Amino acid sequence: MTTPAELDALDRVLVGELQRDARMTLTELARRAHLGLSATRTRVRRLEELGVLAGYRAQVPPPVAGLHLHAVVRMKVHGALFDQVDSVIADEPQIVRCLRITGESCYHMEVLARDMADLQRITMRLARIGSITTDLVYELVTDRGTPLGGPG
Repeated sequence: MTTPAELDALDRVLVGELQRDARMTLTELARRAHLGLSATRTRVRRLEELGVLAGYRAQVPPPVAGLHLHAVVRMKVHGALFDQVDSVIADEPQIVRCLRITGESCYHMEVLARDMADLQRITMRLARIGSITTDLVYELVTDRGTPLGGPG
């Protein structure tokens, strides 16, 4: 896999534009990058082969899927119960992100739920494995792609 230092300014422009809109046509991408269509196609293909562009996916707003609550669950697990966390995550597609972290908690999870009863069902499963703290999200303030060019 390549490193950010190996990406030139044009690579960074292409990746940045695709992170904002992965459905952009190659023609529009070429226009925004001030490149020819063939050069743009070649660079995008190379970025895919290098693993810089790891995939494309559709984003569905959670309310469209009937998921009106967004919660953050921090979880502390002891000893042999770690294996059980993987099982719950595999069974619960509404746990949309899970990070194993350092610090007081062992896991930081994002959960999308239909309502409070649905959230309670999921958190009760987790509470059988470890101690949890659940916070509701008011709004998503920032959700960006991976920065490649450093600050500013």
